[in-house]
Amino acid sequence: MEETNSGLTRGLTLVTMFTLMTGAMVGMAWAVLANVFLDRGGPAAIISMVIAAVLCIFIGLCYAELCAAMPKAGGEYIYVKRGLGDFPGFFAGWILVLAYASMMPGECIIIGKLLNGINPAFPPALTGALTAVIFTIINLLGVRISGRIQFFFALFLFGGILLYVGAALPKLEVANFQPFFGRGLGGVAIMIPIAMLGFMGFDILPQAAEEINAPVRKMVFLIPLAIVFVAFFYIVVTIANAGVQHWEILAKSTDSIPILKPVTIALGEKGAVIILVAGICGLLTTMNAFLLGGSRLLMAMAKDGQLPSPLAYVHPKYKTPSVALLFLGAMGVAGSYIKELIVLFDTASAAILICYVLVVLSVMRLRRTEPDMERPYRTWGYPAVPIIAIIAVIPTWLISVSLLKSWAVIVFVGWIFIGILYYLLTLRKSKG
Repeated sequence: MEETNSGLTRGLTLVTMFTLMTGAMVGMAWAVLANVFLDRGGPAAIISMVIAAVLCIFIGLCYAELCAAMPKAGGEYIYVKRGLGDFPGFFAGWILVLAYASMMPGECIIIGKLLNGINPAFPPALTGALTAVIFTIINLLGVRISGRIQFFFALFLFGGILLYVGAALPKLEVANFQPFFGRGLGGVAIMIPIAMLGFMGFDILPQAAEEINAPVRKMVFLIPLAIVFVAFFYIVVTIANAGVQHWEILAKSTDSIPILKPVTIALGEKGAVIILVAGICGLLTTMNAFLLGGSRLLMAMAKDGQLPSPLAYVHPKYKTPSVALLFLGAMGVAGSYIKELIVLFDTASAAILICYVLVVLSVMRLRRTEPDMERPYRTWGYPAVPIIAIIAVIPTWLISVSLLKSWAVIVFVGWIFIGILYYLLTLRKSKG
């Protein structure tokens, strides 16, 4: 395999990269939040999902332009640093470290609780910790192995969903969708920014772009393609959920995994097992993707002296950022035993949304300051697309912050404060 300038290898194909992105986006929210989607938007939530997907494509097209111009590990950190300057670049990377690192303890806690609920013989802490160790080892052994594992679990994830939807279609009843605008147009509107949160994960591509064995112009189109693909699955699942029984039954559900009741109607008792397996695969694809992406971010920042230098280490045989992967894996193990670390998981959306804005602003700034910059892909509809993207992110960010509990807000603000202090006391002086 060809080695890159960072010491990594081009071990990802367009297919495995596609499954990394889509697996990172989907997770298990489609199963555990099925009641929330219908309760807030009614069956008309599918309209919200379509609009949210379009808005996310606008954001994704901005990412595509910079990813094509700078296909390097580090993604947002690299883009914002070049477009807006050193401190904004550090800030983007710093809050993204919080988002990526928080995924490990969050996913491990959820996986441990879920498997323990299915079978009490699985101790939640040990199960979560073992999952973190296994996926850390997989990623340490090479990006090609990580990509293949992602493809395997993504097949089970999307295959399970399609099986449910296919079985539900003959049992759909039009009367179950009435009233379609059960929560009014206001419900549709408020669901748009909430639905946008379900498309987070396409930013894995910029982190791993350096390791894709494909032309740049082809890889950037994975972003809108992945968003459309995931939107299709969200929509068909919502249609199935609302149509096999009256949608308000599911909307009022208080079950921990509310989707299981409509699944049982469509597939029988064995259907619950299929969906649980698909959901677990969704959690694993999310963990694997963010483990891969987060380690590349840590490595890129460390190479620039923005983080401790050991995080920049790349294993000479396996060509993976080993120390960064071990750090993220340790976060997963710690989270399995220290449940309070779930508070980090809650901050991820707010952090990633800030990076969205900074990346879009970088696109606009670089168009002015570096008009002759080589851009294999240029964002369609400029400048309307970037402007709409920023306008779309603002209410989404406000909603994500409003959903944070007090401790999560303290952690989020504290992390930003520590980052600013760290930059002023160490990095700024070293540059001076």
